[in-house]
Amino acid sequence: MYTKENKYVVWGFIMTNILKIIYKEYDSFTPSKRRIADYIINHTNYITYDTLSELADKIGTSTTSIVRFAQSLGFDGYSGLQTSIRDYTHADDPFNASKTLDNIEHKTTHDLFKQSIDKDIENLNQTLRTIDPSLLEAAVNKINTARNVYIIGYNDSFTLAYYMTMRLGQIRENVHLLQSVGGVYPYEIVDSNEEDLLIAYWFPRYSLYTLNIINRIKKNNGNVLIVTSSNTEKIKDFGDIILPTHVYGGGVKESLIAPISLSSYLVSLAAVKDYDKASKYIRESEKILQNGFYLDT
Repeated sequence: MYTKENKYVVWGFIMTNILKIIYKEYDSFTPSKRRIADYIINHTNYITYDTLSELADKIGTSTTSIVRFAQSLGFDGYSGLQTSIRDYTHADDPFNASKTLDNIEHKTTHDLFKQSIDKDIENLNQTLRTIDPSLLEAAVNKINTARNVYIIGYNDSFTLAYYMTMRLGQIRENVHLLQSVGGVYPYEIVDSNEEDLLIAYWFPRYSLYTLNIINRIKKNNGNVLIVTSSNTEKIKDFGDIILPTHVYGGGVKESLIAPISLSSYLVSLAAVKDYDKASKYIRESEKILQNGFYLDT
């Protein structure tokens, strides 16, 4: 479980980050160990200073089970596991640009490129393992049955919101990108109701602008789907469905590959589940686009 390729030292061992250890062993875990592993994966930043009994209470398991879990990963006990979690959160914070810049300052062009690609692959694999398939089904059902789908993302997340609006707007009607250009409030949500869905791309630092939109939709009894980072504890009460993604970047900023991939998947699944409607909508859209929009048509 310890290799020379890993990043930092604990008790004299060169250690890999804790998530890599967990994912390497995940398939061999018993159901009780998977429960502990899933909690650690999704709440890493919020358990760094929990006592053993506090963590056991949060997970709903025994202290003995957590100690055995730690030992199965090669630690002497809970203190070693906690040290690894703490070091991981300090060393691999995707939202601390100044720290990540320091980490890559002396890397060669090739090493930086390889690190970036490796991180993206790791993010995709970890996102695939983390998300409950039943949540994906529920999310798509919300998308397909909504009267209106509103989509929002602030700052970096606007890229994700625009991508989702473009892709989803190719297979169904009434898809709205919410934006505040010039400080204009998105008035289209004023008359939203329980038949509508908001898809919010909401990552740390959590935008108050996005929160205000979420609160307005919920006040009108609308549904909220949040795509966010792997640590969902801080925002768990704001969404009807929350889909965690891994966004650890190999460069200066966090990587958006996993949430982009998830968005593409949700659109594909939505189209498959409502095939007749989606195919008709795509055909009609293509007729418009073939009328002088592109050089090769």
